[in-house]
Amino acid sequence: MLRRFLSLALLGGLLWSLPTYAEDRFGHVDFELWSLDWEIRDDTGLALRNVFFDHEKILAKASMPVIRVKYDKERHWWNPFSLGGSREATGRCGPFQDRLSWTNIIPIEDCGDQKVCVQTYQHGGIKWLELGVYARIGEYHIYQVWYLSQDGEIHPIAHSRGLSCNTNHVHHPYWRLDFDIDGNGLDQVFRYDTSAPDTGWGPGWHKYTNEVNDTKLSATNRVWFVRDHPTGHGVWIIPGTAYSPVTEESTARDTFSDMDIAVRRNKRWEDEPWPFAARGELAYDEGEGIQEQDIVFWYVGHLPHVASLGATKWLVLGPVLRVHR
Repeated sequence: MLRRFLSLALLGGLLWSLPTYAEDRFGHVDFELWSLDWEIRDDTGLALRNVFFDHEKILAKASMPVIRVKYDKERHWWNPFSLGGSREATGRCGPFQDRLSWTNIIPIEDCGDQKVCVQTYQHGGIKWLELGVYARIGEYHIYQVWYLSQDGEIHPIAHSRGLSCNTNHVHHPYWRLDFDIDGNGLDQVFRYDTSAPDTGWGPGWHKYTNEVNDTKLSATNRVWFVRDHPTGHGVWIIPGTAYSPVTEESTARDTFSDMDIAVRRNKRWEDEPWPFAARGELAYDEGEGIQEQDIVFWYVGHLPHVASLGATKWLVLGPVLRVHR
């Protein structure tokens, strides 16, 4: 099973063992220049904490609180005909909020029957660390994984397969990234577009000043940069290229999930299990200032699943985080 995941992610290679933690719900890993803790708690999947690269703190916490799933059709309370017949035939199901917890995470056969797979491999001459969990939620198979490269990249990836109804639908994973670059809480967040005008930070650069929602724009190769004000060190957030049969990271957003990123001022009480249910969009937006503040960067993926692909085809999606010094 795990080999299938790796081939889907285009990151297959030679595997060798690192210490794993059996049934523990938390642990610590040192890998090349990386040092980090991992944990499973509060229905937010496999989370990373206290992530350091080359002795500098990068993330206080990174997690995936929810995957929201929206089918093309769903059961309507006001339509009496929607109460009859097979959900599989009519496609009237959902929406869903898939949240990974210890109770729905199951052992991975190809990783020593561990619930948390911790191992390394080599691809293209680069060493990678893989930390992943495999969950079963209804008809869905979900592999949530963090890939970290020896040269300073993190790939948060969601693999998914399964059909609750034989109908087209979209999976929307939400990654919560609590950056803490150099640990001082003086974060700046920029958007960069090629050919965009100079607004005071150089051609193409735009600085966010208040809490904001924004979208991808492939025409201008839009990316984001979270920067530590005192040191200038930071992390690029780059939309993922996705993997076959999804040829690029989808912009299949609509009124159900209408954002690609969101920046929020960090508040400890907002680090919680997903409180907005299946139909609720990410909130926490009070318009507060985020300049030189401790921020949380939310990244939202949009993974379309065409029902004709069947229930066994793995689909894969996620961004790239790249450390910049």
